Formats: sequence, C-alpha cells, structure tokens
Amino acid sequence: MGISTILFDAGDILYSKPRRKGMIAKFLTDRGYKVPGDKDPVERAMRLKAHAGEIKVQDFMEWLMGHYGVSDPQIVQEGVALLRSQQSDVTFFDGVGDTLHELKRRGFKLGVVTNTFNPPSEKNNWFKTIGIDGIWDSYADSCELGVVKPDARIYLAALNPLKVAPENAIFVGHAQYEIDGAKALGMTTVRFNPDVDCTESDHLIAHFSDLLDVAQTPFTALTV
Repeated sequence: MGISTILFDAGDILYSKPRRKGMIAKFLTDRGYKVPGDKDPVERAMRLKAHAGEIKVQDFMEWLMGHYGVSDPQIVQEGVALLRSQQSDVTFFDGVGDTLHELKRRGFKLGVVTNTFNPPSEKNNWFKTIGIDGIWDSYADSCELGVVKPDARIYLAALNPLKVAPENAIFVGHAQYEIDGAKALGMTTVRFNPDVDCTESDHLIAHFSDLLDVAQTPFTALTV
C-alpha cells in the first residue's frame, strides 16, 4: 500500500495570521516598548505549554506581555485583549479549498494535526468560510490531547482512528521540529511556507496547489 492519507498542520499551512505581528509591534512601540525578536526559544517553550494545556491561555498571554517588558496592569490587559482578537484574524492561503476538495475527490483521507489553544469548534468556524469544515477525516488537537508536536502521540492520534500506518501518510508542515517528528514515525514529509530554519523534508512546494503534483493518486508509492 502506498500513500492514502495526508495530514496537515493548520496555522501557517492552511492559513496565516499576517496582521498579528504588525499589530503587536505597533501596540508595543506606541507605548514605548521594544518590538520582540523573532523565534524566541523562551516564548516558544511557553507557547507549547499553553498548546498542551499545561498553562491557561489567559495566564500565557499575561506572561507574554510581561516577557515583552509590559508591567502596567492596564496595558497588560489591553495587550491580552489584542492577542485574543488576533487569534481569530486568519487568512487562508490561495488554493487551499480547491486543493483539499480535489484531494478528497481523488480518494485521499485528510486530517489536521495542530499545536493550538484555539478549540476545534472555533477553527471549524474559520474552515466554514472557505467550505472545508466537513472535509476532515481526523483531527488531532494538542490542547485536547495534552501533547504537542513533535511528540509521536499527536500524529498517531490522527492516524490510528483511520487505521492508517505512518508509512502510508504524508505530513505537510512548516516547522522543522514538526516535520522531523513526522519523519521519525516514517511519514513522507512536505514543507510549505517553511520557517527560515526549516530546510529538510522529502518534498518542498511553493504553492499549496502544488500538493496535487506530489500526491497524485492514493495507494501509489511516492518518489522522494
């Protein structure tokens, strides 16, 4: 058996939040604070704890404001309100809806594997805006499961209900550690919209619709 299933990261794969960084930077600079740097490992570690449900979202966002140097309680709460509003300000990448429906038409099973603190019901409302809310065969949510990528259990939580082995699945991601987690299980990996430090995968696609060329027919082995 070849590839029958394709799993997707959600944020920065299906959609992005292109206004979030600029809005937070403006909020901070307007109040005399410095703009935070990119790829802060301390922030990422705390974010993953929130994604795993180890700390509450409110507590994480308050911590994040403090991490950015904000100490005034009023400004902290204004910042938290902004962070919450930006969580649902999403823009889907070109071709996502049409590509997913075509993959489904070709017979692929489709799933989401997401590190998130947005509940599935909220993301499903986002999916409804482009007609992909009913397309998923599995959905693995870090906060519900209490584990985050690259932990093997979250990928398997999407595969096991479908009775699909990792070697018969593709994972599409943008972060190297998440792609590495999928690869360690034996999945074929595709990177799209990759982070600067994400440089290794079985396939690289420039446009979401290019996935149709990678996954041409279910149950046919891919050349990597």
